Amino acid sequence: MTSRTITSEDARARAEQRFQKASQREREAEAAQKADADQRKAVAAKVDRLRAMRLAKEASAATPLQAEADALAKQQRADLLGLVKPAPRTKAAPRKRKSAAEATEAENDRYSDAD
Repeated sequence: MTSRTITSEDARARAEQRFQKASQREREAEAAQKADADQRKAVAAKVDRLRAMRLAKEASAATPLQAEADALAKQQRADLLGLVKPAPRTKAAPRKRKSAAEATEAENDRYSDAD
């Protein structure tokens, strides 16, 4: 087994290689941060545009007739697309139970009317 001595040229080459790798990582990190910042700016611009459109729509729909027409159009679109939820079912009021005497009396009245 032979041991290799490290020359100053080898040490310099390794140091240069480490420096190049570190520089490359820094450039990639900066590029990723720039891309992330660009994406955040694009999202913020889109949100601002949509907010402005919504506010303009709300301002134009200030008249009651227009608001009613918009609601009707929205309902019709939902009907066409099948997005309308069925009306919630309401429970029927519980029937009052008759006592045995009242039931017998009602039964007798029913048969007595049939005569």
